[in-house]
Amino acid sequence: MRNVVLICLDTVRKDYFDRFAERLRERADASFDQCRAASGWSVPSHASMMTGKLPHQHGIHVYNRDFSGLRREDTFLADLPDHRAFGSSANVYASDAFGFDLLFDDFTSVSPDRRFPDGIDAEKFGQECEETGLARYLAFLKASLASDHPVQSLANGALVEFDRQFAELPVPKPLDDGANIVAREAVKLVREHGDADPFFMFTNFMDAHGPLTHVRGYDSDLHDAPYSWTTGEYSTHEVNVSGKLEENREHIEHTRGLYGAAIDYLDRKVCSFVDRVQAETDRETTFVITADHGENLAFEADGGLLAHKGVLTEGLLHVPLLVVNAPEGYDDSETGYFSHVDLGRLLVGLARGETPDVFEARIAAERIGSNMAADASEAERRDWDRMIRVVYDGVDKYEWDSNGTRLRHRLDPDRPNWQELAAEDVDVSDLDEAFFDVPLDEYKREAVTASTDHDVDQTTKARLSDLGYI
Repeated sequence: MRNVVLICLDTVRKDYFDRFAERLRERADASFDQCRAASGWSVPSHASMMTGKLPHQHGIHVYNRDFSGLRREDTFLADLPDHRAFGSSANVYASDAFGFDLLFDDFTSVSPDRRFPDGIDAEKFGQECEETGLARYLAFLKASLASDHPVQSLANGALVEFDRQFAELPVPKPLDDGANIVAREAVKLVREHGDADPFFMFTNFMDAHGPLTHVRGYDSDLHDAPYSWTTGEYSTHEVNVSGKLEENREHIEHTRGLYGAAIDYLDRKVCSFVDRVQAETDRETTFVITADHGENLAFEADGGLLAHKGVLTEGLLHVPLLVVNAPEGYDDSETGYFSHVDLGRLLVGLARGETPDVFEARIAAERIGSNMAADASEAERRDWDRMIRVVYDGVDKYEWDSNGTRLRHRLDPDRPNWQELAAEDVDVSDLDEAFFDVPLDEYKREAVTASTDHDVDQTTKARLSDLGYI
């Protein structure tokens, strides 16, 4: 049996990956050129990757973000009984904060506020500490020295303060958004595990997810944004709701440039990570590199939208998938449709040294609501919190939603992340029945009625706010 490592490059769309991840593409034995995510954002997409089900089937989406109800036997890990399962993730949803870690034998949740996971979470300590000024620093020093890992705790505090001080200066951000930590912790897990049994490893790298800014190590030739510029200081509302593209042209261009630079950075870091994992094990190891979803960059095919809220454009659904050190059997470029609902079947096959036929003539994806601001108007909720379903069939992409919209888009296999409206008011009744267990309107009502709030601490809420989710 082989080891298998799943590398999720959060928020990376196919066309930008093809352009900026040349090193990984050169190392790959196979590229699934028509890979599609099962949804348009992290929570349902990760659940679909693990369970092989669409969001309305696994029930984990914007109205229920809790993974703790999932059992290992609900996922493809049940088909790898001889494999140990490890994880290292910078995604706050795919972490212990939402119960994602419970699927694994050993899992490390990392964040910019806790670069040494064994140490005290400096941001969480700050949220809970009532002291101010010098007394606050002394309290952290005392708590760190009394902890099980004093050096790591002190390092966490120092690095948070270091990052905060540099954020005020017109210089590159000194520390990345988790790539170095995720890689370090994942390699550590492999080293500690040894080669007695095969392993499955999950990793999530968040560096291409907003807020974007210039980080030390980024190639400054790839963008024109000042070192002090960050997407975190700008709202997407003017672009997404008011449609003011020209008024925000500089913001859009800086966003695109930094996004490409982040992917180029990930390309280098992930190539190094692959080498480091291979150096730690004598067992044959296969790597699968993909993304949970893509990103809208305000192109015409994106509907002029930014980020990944409320829609199922090709900018969000068309994602890369590479296989590095694959068994013999796949072509260099596989052109059939591949859905993330079949990712588990692919990973299990690769672990067995096989190349399963995981390609389909037609595939589906789904979005069940979106993150909404508490003060959003009814009109905004109707537009952005709608439920959407899509089915791919050849060069046609059918899309319908809970507002009654029924569209057919034209696709071009040679133009990643591109779509063009071809028809309106199309009949999708047969598709809704063929691919989905519950009619769209019925499931939307059920999901809203059964909505639950997953209780998280203030540190997690702050991280979600930084990422633009709340």
